[in-house]
Amino acid sequence: MHFQKFALGSLVAALAALPSGARPAEASTDAALADGNLFVCTDPNFAGQCVNLAFFNGLCSTLPSGLQDNISSWGPDAGWVCITYTEDNCQGTSFAGSFPGFTSLPAGIDNAMNSYQCFRA
Repeated sequence: MHFQKFALGSLVAALAALPSGARPAEASTDAALADGNLFVCTDPNFAGQCVNLAFFNGLCSTLPSGLQDNISSWGPDAGWVCITYTEDNCQGTSFAGSFPGFTSLPAGIDNAMNSYQCFRA
């Protein structure tokens, strides 16, 4: 019982020490906690630099700066539909697709992706 009180007290003290607006690590977009992944590549045919981007159902996500305006192929996990956008915050021209995705993207979409949003199919 004494250990439980100590552990709870330590947790409360640690949370109180966080700066205002800070979130604990478990609130981050940790891939292990995400609903799914969007596989993106800088070259056609799923080549070049490729990354799995974790997502949560319905949440708009902005690409990391090194990938913005630099995606030429993408595909979500099976069972998901994703919409990509040419601007941040899921704005601009949109392009939707599902598994297995696209080995190449049409003009105006190729190398223009900045944000995305995915939903269960």
